[in-house]
Amino acid sequence: MTEIQYEVREQDLFAFNEHLLQESKPMQKAMRRHQVTIPGLLSIAVLVLWFYYQESSTAIIFMALAVAWAALAPRYFRWSTRRQLNRLYTEEEKVSVMGRYTLRIEPSHLVEVGPNGNASNVAWSELLRVELTAKYAFIFLSLNTALVVPRDTVSQGDLHEFVRLADERISAAE
Repeated sequence: MTEIQYEVREQDLFAFNEHLLQESKPMQKAMRRHQVTIPGLLSIAVLVLWFYYQESSTAIIFMALAVAWAALAPRYFRWSTRRQLNRLYTEEEKVSVMGRYTLRIEPSHLVEVGPNGNASNVAWSELLRVELTAKYAFIFLSLNTALVVPRDTVSQGDLHEFVRLADERISAAE
């Protein structure tokens, strides 16, 4: 019986939604457009201004605008997304979700014990997969729902061993 204990903070509430958005094709397309296409068009305007009109001061301003756009667009998208996601939760919901959690692997199911002490069981056949990122482990309950385990708040247990065993149980249940 493998067990991990971790804490969910406010920023962890939004991690899964941000992860889904970063992996989505429409979001990747929009990011490419804002990081490459628009600065590229501005760069063409810079070349026209520089070589055709001999207008160096305006060309420098346009180039600075292109570089700033390419650098700041992703940050703006992340800020805007977090702001929209923050509106999804009331303060009471945030407080009720945050706290110390325990996940335990048992032969027939995964047990989650929340901060209030209530335990819930999820059968291995109901889980889709486990996905690791640099900062989080996501245990997918459905395509748009997951248990979020922040790597840096795991206080007890071995996260890598837990993920390996959970992945084996999910594969065996399919």
